[in-house]
Amino acid sequence: KSMNRDQTKSVIESSLRQIETEFQATQGMILTEDDLKCCIYKKLSENYPDLITPMQTEDGQINAPMLHTELSWYDKYGRLTIKPDITILDPGFLSVLHKSGAEKVKLPSKSYSFRGDAVLMELKFIKNKRGIGKPTITRKLQEDVNKIERLFARLEDQDAPYDLFCYFVVFNKTNKKCLEFEQFIQKTNNEAQGKYRMIYATGNVDFDD
Repeated sequence: KSMNRDQTKSVIESSLRQIETEFQATQGMILTEDDLKCCIYKKLSENYPDLITPMQTEDGQINAPMLHTELSWYDKYGRLTIKPDITILDPGFLSVLHKSGAEKVKLPSKSYSFRGDAVLMELKFIKNKRGIGKPTITRKLQEDVNKIERLFARLEDQDAPYDLFCYFVVFNKTNKKCLEFEQFIQKTNNEAQGKYRMIYATGNVDFDD
């Protein structure tokens, strides 16, 4: 059974809204970016059990789920510098014994290899009481977008016969955000060309100034 990307995207988006609702009800639920990652992993597993169901890999005798965290991707220089927080992949194109593809060769240093369609997630948790300002956009969010665009460009240069889609997920502890952030989301989504989408969520924490 291979990944249904449309269903996966639908489950991701509904799961993120559920987490946002739960975060607003339990405002101490997410304290760190790792907390956010764990919440998303847990919610996706509950809402779409296929994501954690063992499936046959390219190795045949080894099974693996679709849902993973911190998987490394190669940049254009052949270095493993691109590491999305969450990757949902097709186990049928994953190998932990040899390099993916018809020719069985030695694995790269990351000790696994995969290809095929995938859905990625880049996470940001903004915890300061001032919320999202211009430095957050330029130093954190734009860097994530640039990183994923480099990955897309590398695959296009290789004429890779598979598609990636990435969610940029921004959870804000408070709901304070500058006007430039709204513009940044709109600009990012307008330029996405069907390759990525930015989603914003808030815990609505009200700091006493």
